[in-house]
Amino acid sequence: MAEFPEYELLAVKQKWGMLAFQAFPRPWKPGGDWTSAEYARLGTLADAFADRSETVCERCGDGGLLRESRRIHLVLCDRCETQVPEHGRI
Repeated sequence: MAEFPEYELLAVKQKWGMLAFQAFPRPWKPGGDWTSAEYARLGTLADAFADRSETVCERCGDGGLLRESRRIHLVLCDRCETQVPEHGRI
């Protein structure tokens, strides 16, 4: 928000246990109206948060690890790992 207050959010999801975030620096217009440098900077910011998401428990926000023991990959702390059922619904 600080660098791109008018950003256009396209998608936020979890993919392989990581945050996947897609956005434009500002709402899209035919022909585009942002520079490649702006788009690259937004990608760098999104990548930093995706990397950080690998270490934050999806359930409580404490430090976590990628858990691949379920049908869906989740990042969970040790405590939440014991509380989230096999189907992975948090």
